[in-house]
Amino acid sequence: MGERNENHYGGCYCGAVRYQVNGHPDYVSCCHCDDCRKSTGAPMVVYSVYLPEQVHFTRGERKTYESSPGVNRTFCPDCGTPLSYEAEWQGQMVIGFFVGTLDNPELFPPERHVFDIDRVSWFDVADHLPRYHQVPSGKDPVRFGPVIDTIPLPDDT
Repeated sequence: MGERNENHYGGCYCGAVRYQVNGHPDYVSCCHCDDCRKSTGAPMVVYSVYLPEQVHFTRGERKTYESSPGVNRTFCPDCGTPLSYEAEWQGQMVIGFFVGTLDNPELFPPERHVFDIDRVSWFDVADHLPRYHQVPSGKDPVRFGPVIDTIPLPDDT
């Protein structure tokens, strides 16, 4: 990941909404929760989390939907691209951008999996990152790595 004084850019599919983030994210997580799955249509999402002062929207206005009390999900009103979630975390507001909306997503590898308890049973990522049943706050992970270390190949016969 980049230095704290680096700027990174992202936006929606059609380009109507663009944003800039300054510096290193607080954390980058793979999220398996029901809300992230429903709001993106994906079995899992990866997001990078920033403080509001690190974020500047440079083009367009995003649309906001309150998915649960205190949690706003944002998306492009033109093309529908999910962009972020915004919520209070440990007493401060945070903005979590979906890494797929960043121009250089390869610069933001995940550090952990959260809400692994909600993971879709047929979807598991073959990495050795810590897995948490919820968002960690001083808790030990439930495991490291996928449920099984080897995934059988389909039988070609």
